[in-house]
Amino acid sequence: MKDITLFYYDNGKKAVTTYDLYEKLKFVKADQCDLLFIHTDLAGLGMPNTKLKRTEFFGAIYEVLLALKVKTLVFPAFTFSFANDEDFSVNDSTAKYMGALNEYVRKQPGVVRSLDPLMSVIAVGERAEEFYEVGKRCMNDGGIFDMLHQIPNVRFLFLGAKPTHCFTYAHYVEGVYNVPYRFEKWFEGFVTDRDGNTYKDSYSLLAGCKGIYPAAMVPFEKHMLKHDRFERISAGDGEIICFKESDAYQAMWEALDENIHGFLVRPFTEDDLVKEVKPRNGNRVVMVP
Repeated sequence: MKDITLFYYDNGKKAVTTYDLYEKLKFVKADQCDLLFIHTDLAGLGMPNTKLKRTEFFGAIYEVLLALKVKTLVFPAFTFSFANDEDFSVNDSTAKYMGALNEYVRKQPGVVRSLDPLMSVIAVGERAEEFYEVGKRCMNDGGIFDMLHQIPNVRFLFLGAKPTHCFTYAHYVEGVYNVPYRFEKWFEGFVTDRDGNTYKDSYSLLAGCKGIYPAAMVPFEKHMLKHDRFERISAGDGEIICFKESDAYQAMWEALDENIHGFLVRPFTEDDLVKEVKPRNGNRVVMVP
């Protein structure tokens, strides 16, 4: 691994190199797991080195992550295709909603993309193939996040991203907890698998009821900090955070036990708990509880 300048920060006065990034990842114990699930917001770390080509920039970051020698790396490649009235192709649907690094990784050799037209992931390493055929209930038994919960020694890494704002795993815990303000919604569409076979299928995710407005997950962060469950370090203009999946699960459960409304902008009422979605024609349809 070459020592390459990746980011400039502090108004361009300071830089983060690949060696810096590697040492910071080791500091937060990103290497001390068997599976690392990676959320990224690279803009939060500083200004990218414009002397690097895009492929050089993303390739250097990917090389740092591989250098951790974690057995399996997993990145979100969510498309929400069926929910957006779009078909899904394992090979061709981009990971554009998840950032340019994830899209770069998707195209690399040895990467396995899950057959999930809503919340697919891309995986590389020892257990990557296990993520190809996942359950059709994204937030329930057999789905991506349930797999993460069942696999031992899993950590989440937030590289510039904030766990209070983009931690989709939280909805899985809400589902297990059976919060009243979310419901399972099924979507249909056509999928094309990695071998080129196209067919119609159905997948589900947890949707929010009509009157629900999610908030930043401050109660989760509070419980993680209370028990010193975060590993964190400053990096450029932002920070890197890493923690165990088992600790996250416990902290979210504790937060919901303490306040069932804690992940919402305001407490829900019975009138808010209407299971309502938008069908293809744009008109609203009420689903009877």
